[in-house]
Amino acid sequence: MHIVSIFLRKLLPVLGLLVIFECSPRANTALEEVVEASEEQVQNITKVATALISDETRNKEAILAYFDELIANEQVIVGQYCGDARTTIKEYYNTYVDVLADETGRHVGLIGADLGWSSGSSYPMQTLIDFWNEGGLVTLSWHADNPFKAGVEVYWNTVEHKDEINLKSLLKGAPQTPAWTSYRTEIDNIAGALQELRDAGVTVIWRPFHEMNASFFWWGMNAYNNLQTNEAAYKALWIDLYNTLTFDYGLDNLIWTYSVIPQVGWNADVTAFYPGSDYVDLVGIDYYGVQPDFPDYKTLKSLGKTIVLSESGPSTGGYGAWNMMEFADTIKGKAAYFLQWHSYNGAKMAIKDNKNTIEMMNSSRVITRDELFPISF
Repeated sequence: MHIVSIFLRKLLPVLGLLVIFECSPRANTALEEVVEASEEQVQNITKVATALISDETRNKEAILAYFDELIANEQVIVGQYCGDARTTIKEYYNTYVDVLADETGRHVGLIGADLGWSSGSSYPMQTLIDFWNEGGLVTLSWHADNPFKAGVEVYWNTVEHKDEINLKSLLKGAPQTPAWTSYRTEIDNIAGALQELRDAGVTVIWRPFHEMNASFFWWGMNAYNNLQTNEAAYKALWIDLYNTLTFDYGLDNLIWTYSVIPQVGWNADVTAFYPGSDYVDLVGIDYYGVQPDFPDYKTLKSLGKTIVLSESGPSTGGYGAWNMMEFADTIKGKAAYFLQWHSYNGAKMAIKDNKNTIEMMNSSRVITRDELFPISF
């Protein structure tokens, strides 16, 4: 009976919230059943209630509206990246998220992973699903394999290799060259993983083709000093992916995130490759530095979208020395969340490896998993 009473206290606010939006027969049924519920029945009703929460408070529209509320309230969601390889998501989660929770008493509100970096069609998504079911948010990037080069490769200087790159040759209606087949096959593979998340009720903050205003990745700019000429080709590639995943694969659970690096002189402007407001939900920037900062904020704001720190962390000289509380104060009221990169090879970048983590994780300005949305299990 104790379990039932606890569950009732948690379910009733859920049902009350649902009534505000719309009278729900499913909610009424859940309330009637819980009165005489056995422990097994309570577990089943919990699953129903979790589904209701996902449907009503964590769909795409609700998440975007919530992000705007957080910015207005000068609060920010804390996130930790758990990449790079899809096969290491669980390991990195245990290392950087669970250990941080043990140290601070709270879980981050957002975790990130990646669908690229390797070949094959197996994508273990259970860690992401479990985190979502525990009340958290999920973001995925995609370091897509380079279709213009043999083997698994993502990094490719796009200025030096511009004559070998033809982004428009990868579009859905283009001739079926080896590059086209390689690229479209990978789309099919990642779509399967995204569909698994959709079917599990997970809304994904989706970040493909990021940092395109640099020459790091094969989809990037084709000239330095903001003299690139491939903006139209990049935008066509983005829109083609948007239409393919949305309409061909039925993925309506994606929050599309345009994500750049700061404009530092040698690269392209942060707005140069923006594909248009119809195809973007969030605008993000990937910032690494010795000290916390938020470059290009005003320029990004001009695009009219909610802003996020899609990647963040200290760079050389700041490893292990970032003041996490100072960082949260720097971006609150501007970004809805930040996603801290993981540590590697002595580079202390993860949240748990930097300073003032306990203060930051317990600050009223920072939203952790247990504080997300009006209700959370």
